[in-house]
Amino acid sequence: MRTLRMLCATTLISEFFVIGFAGLVAMKSDLSMATVWTVSGIAMGLCVLLCGMLRWPWALQVGWVLQFGLVLSGFVVPVMFFLGAVFAGLWWASIHYGRHIDEAKVRFAAMDAAAEAKAAAEAQAASESESEVEAEAEARAGAATGRSAADGTPEGGPAGDGPAGGGTVRGGTVGAGPAGDGAPRAASDSA
Repeated sequence: MRTLRMLCATTLISEFFVIGFAGLVAMKSDLSMATVWTVSGIAMGLCVLLCGMLRWPWALQVGWVLQFGLVLSGFVVPVMFFLGAVFAGLWWASIHYGRHIDEAKVRFAAMDAAAEAKAAAEAQAASESESEVEAEAEARAGAATGRSAADGTPEGGPAGDGPAGGGTVRGGTVGAGPAGDGAPRAASDSA
């Protein structure tokens, strides 16, 4: 309803000025100045009041009465037949297209909310999938560590792979051999 109210309020404010200018033109007619400004003042005040009351459906109906009165003012100022018809058309367009735009905004908001919910569900599923993969990898790593301890291989890796293997190797300690190649030294080499 926000777009509808904005469009209708714009039309009413424009009519406010047109009615004021029509009142100036109508002062040249046979009507007294008091009559012209009483009628014009009421119509102008109604335009401003309706701007604030457009949230209620009855205000649109009162707006149609104002449009009809604007067309009828053409009997006093002939150009108002044309201007009244133009503003009646603008009033119709404001209501018609304002409703369509507001309905479209509601549909787009619903589509955006659905897309956000879908994206959140996919992110949640991806997060759960990652957690399952991590748990599986930890289980595999735990199983591999259990096998290493069972066959006597140091936890860091296979025997004889240098200081990274950690610990001792059967028949000697891990260290730099005579060639400095990281091969195990025999107990006799350590002396």
